[in-house]
Amino acid sequence: MRHTVTVAGPAAPDVVWERYARYDRWAHWAPHLRAVETDGDVIRPGARGVVQVAGLLRGRFTVTEVDRSHGTWTWQLIFLGIPVQVGHTLSAHGTGTRVVVELTAACPVPLLYAPMVHWALHRLTRV
Repeated sequence: MRHTVTVAGPAAPDVVWERYARYDRWAHWAPHLRAVETDGDVIRPGARGVVQVAGLLRGRFTVTEVDRSHGTWTWQLIFLGIPVQVGHTLSAHGTGTRVVVELTAACPVPLLYAPMVHWALHRLTRV
């Protein structure tokens, strides 16, 4: 099952990318991500870690692709044994940024997680 979430906001693409790229910034724009444990400071292909969601679930993740020049990155999360692929794309939109997130899983997880992603992306793209 695949679900797409799209949000546009006034923050500049470089600002949005920096918020995406640094693990220590994630909880600022996505407060449901309570903790991130990883082997580095910034997203890069092959990076692995654990993310805690809403203080309840812990999931392992691997960053699979990062292409700053195209504003894209992808990671795979595993929650309760369910793999979820999350692809992020950002682009300039007027004076701000448009962000598209593709959630893909073999079950309805994308539909359940989409409202939280929508909320987080509004926070990500604000000034």
